Amino acid sequence: MKTVYILGAGFSVEAGAPTQSAIIREAFRLHKSNLANFEQNKFEEFTCFIEQQLNISEDMFSNIDLEDIFTPLDRCLAESSQFRGISLDKIMKVRESVFYVVGRTIQLLLNETTKTKDYIDHFANYLTRESSIRAGVEYKRKDPVSVISTNWDILLDNSIYKSLHSNNGYNGVVDYCCYISSRDENDDTVVPGLEKLGQGGFNVKLLKLHGSLNWLQCPRCARLYAKFFEKDAMRNFENSTSCRHCDKNFPEEHGRHKLYPNLIMPTYLKDLSNPQYRIVWQNAGIEISEADEIVFIGYSLPYADFEMRQLLSRMTRKSARIHVVDYRSVENRAELMSHWSKFFGKREIKFSFDGAKSFINSLQ
Repeated sequence: MKTVYILGAGFSVEAGAPTQSAIIREAFRLHKSNLANFEQNKFEEFTCFIEQQLNISEDMFSNIDLEDIFTPLDRCLAESSQFRGISLDKIMKVRESVFYVVGRTIQLLLNETTKTKDYIDHFANYLTRESSIRAGVEYKRKDPVSVISTNWDILLDNSIYKSLHSNNGYNGVVDYCCYISSRDENDDTVVPGLEKLGQGGFNVKLLKLHGSLNWLQCPRCARLYAKFFEKDAMRNFENSTSCRHCDKNFPEEHGRHKLYPNLIMPTYLKDLSNPQYRIVWQNAGIEISEADEIVFIGYSLPYADFEMRQLLSRMTRKSARIHVVDYRSVENRAELMSHWSKFFGKREIKFSFDGAKSFINSLQ
């Protein structure tokens, strides 16, 4: 039996991560509490766009949806058109500033939280233990579990990494199910999952559909670089590190292959043409198609996420069991149940309303 866990923002909320709807509100709170929390020029550019181009009054800043910020910017970039007098090169600069504010807000909230992430560590230990039966040649016959995440945060990534390098003698890797390289050249703990399987180890599959805060990408060869416990995607936008592979292959252009963050932002125009993301999404479809049970944890199945909705609609078995884990008070449960039932039709759906932490702590 194979179980696929699909994680949304609600998975990390009890560990201190914000919901998507709260990011803008929290950004202004953090900026007001300490101006040094953000690079001022980027925050001012972000604020200026909301106020002057989107014509939102200051008292309504906290209520704006991220999709309503990114979608017009992305549409203009796709069509090479201006937005209310902003030139194309300026649109890219504004988008980078919004991207920075969003990512920096998540980073600050995770740094300031006093909430425990013990339940995420518990989930990581569970995933590692279940996946470890694939070691040797058993991966050809056994594939009990995988995780598909729509989150950027690296709470689960880091917990799995720690679990793998505990004193249990594991020979495994976090497998993002795409072509990944280690950020540090001599770090042999970050290798593609297929390479580790070929060495007789095992992989813990974690497919991140919208990217990850610990990923950087080469603009030439499209390799992804990862380093655990480091939010490299939010460090800055003038990253000085160049792709070591391209520097070696093209020595006459050494140092010109600057790595850059490439997260998929909340927008109605998600660009999934990046070769690495196409691999991740293809593998996510395969994982869903093999699932005997799909467990959604803190994922709301939003109408705006139509790429994920079509993937689920196309690839979920009719016989697959569906389990929705969320936090809902008694009076708000009927609406949630109706929302999921409309999508999955005749399938029987199990609901757990006590939140991610309670459900995960029940896993043996």
